[in-house]
Amino acid sequence: MKDQLISRRAFLRNSAFATAMMTGLAACAPAAPQTSTGGSGGEGGSPATEQVTITFVVDTINEGHVQVRNKWADDFSAANPGIQVEHQPIPGADYNTKIQTLQAAGTPADVYRYLQEITPIVTVAAKNVHVQLDDYIARDAYDLADFRPDAVELYRWDGKTYALPRDYGNQNLFYNVDIFEAAGVDVPPADWENTDFTFDVFLDMLLQLTQRDGNRVTQWGFLVNRGQRPWASWVYSNGGALVHKNDSGMATESAMADESTVEALQFLQDLMYVHEVSPRPDLESELGGVDLFATGRVAVMLTNPSAVNQFRSIEAFRWDVGTIPLGNSERRGTGGGGTGWAISGGSANPDAAWEFLKHITSEQAQLDEVGVGATTPSRVSVVFSEAFLNPNLPPTNAAAFAQAQEYVVRDPVHVNWPEITQRIYNPTMDLLWSGAEDAATVGARIAEESASLFAQS
Repeated sequence: MKDQLISRRAFLRNSAFATAMMTGLAACAPAAPQTSTGGSGGEGGSPATEQVTITFVVDTINEGHVQVRNKWADDFSAANPGIQVEHQPIPGADYNTKIQTLQAAGTPADVYRYLQEITPIVTVAAKNVHVQLDDYIARDAYDLADFRPDAVELYRWDGKTYALPRDYGNQNLFYNVDIFEAAGVDVPPADWENTDFTFDVFLDMLLQLTQRDGNRVTQWGFLVNRGQRPWASWVYSNGGALVHKNDSGMATESAMADESTVEALQFLQDLMYVHEVSPRPDLESELGGVDLFATGRVAVMLTNPSAVNQFRSIEAFRWDVGTIPLGNSERRGTGGGGTGWAISGGSANPDAAWEFLKHITSEQAQLDEVGVGATTPSRVSVVFSEAFLNPNLPPTNAAAFAQAQEYVVRDPVHVNWPEITQRIYNPTMDLLWSGAEDAATVGARIAEESASLFAQS
């Protein structure tokens, strides 16, 4: 699924690269910015005295992304004759390995899409993995006011800025309007402040939407997304958490054994094994999660706004989006935060890379991504723009994506979080999804087995 993290095998493979990468980068503190080689942010400038090439390495999500990023590279290179941008799209499954291989080899991507679930921001700060951007921002009076403050804050640590936000994503319910109308069931509300749409109301809705032919389910009410940000959204909306943290925001221990967390996870398991309104993992794997929704086999699923790009190709039925149900909490929460654009600390051309970074974080660049329906913009002007809220294209309730940004709960911050996730959280959660253990057992095991790793800093 879209929000699933890297596999255990990939994690272990990447760890070897990461060790070499950190050793090489620790001594490479970023230099202070100098006068740029090229123009300013793609708007043209005097010709450079020396041609430089910067690499722009990004994972390939779909063809629309590739076309947009090719356009950025071509437009910027044309407007800045002294700088040539080489766009290197990488298949999504290979991306993390590619980035870390380049870093370990001492030839890092100049600009790349930064994922905190792979390299925590505390590691970035401690090991100079990225160029600090504050001097560049001050020198050029680069205005951050249009970005959501919480989106910018994701890439700061100890008062320093290490990347700029690409997007500020979240999780929303996507639902088949035609199925709801045929069943005579009210659709989920789009308003994230709605307090009537609860876990119990949602369950009743799913029981009405699920159809059976004898013992065989012909139409499922809901697809449980087993990616961490999606399932964590149910935890947050029930008043639970993945971790406890200190005043600086650093995770200190697991919160998976907390009552509110366990209750939310048990709710999800029960949807599959008690109420039987959601397909179990084996069936989902066989038929494909997105395909189950796209073919009308599932009425509702939870995923992030990047799914819009895929779902707009659906012609068989109408679809829309709504908010997450509210559990035993006064406020919803949604996993998300999106990803950022960063300059590698080992870049040979950080000044040129900064000029390109300004180009791809501009208002126009975010509008370009909106044009292919694949992002929730981090710029306020874009997320509330007519282009993003386009009434002529689904979803009708696109404004819910923007409202959901107010409810984002950032991923845990800890130097060992990727290891904790891959070694403990993910494989132990598989026991919940398979029905082998209940939520209380799973939560307690995660808390116990992760304690020693959280104690390290």
